[in-house]
Amino acid sequence: MQIRIPKRELHLAAYMKAAGAVFVDYKSGSFVFESDLPETDWRVRHSNSEALKVDRELFTLKTFFNKDV
Repeated sequence: MQIRIPKRELHLAAYMKAAGAVFVDYKSGSFVFESDLPETDWRVRHSNSEALKVDRELFTLKTFFNKDV
């Protein structure tokens, strides 16, 4: 099945690609993947992943860069 992930959800798209979904195209602001898993399964796996936790921590740490002015 094809799954479209909007570009604003870049982290989810990167997670899917790294975890085995096949990236097939980029159309109209969305990444298009082929996968046997439904999109909801990908979202659940991503939300429970260490990758998302690291990304959130990275975002938190980036706030220190704004304070270096």
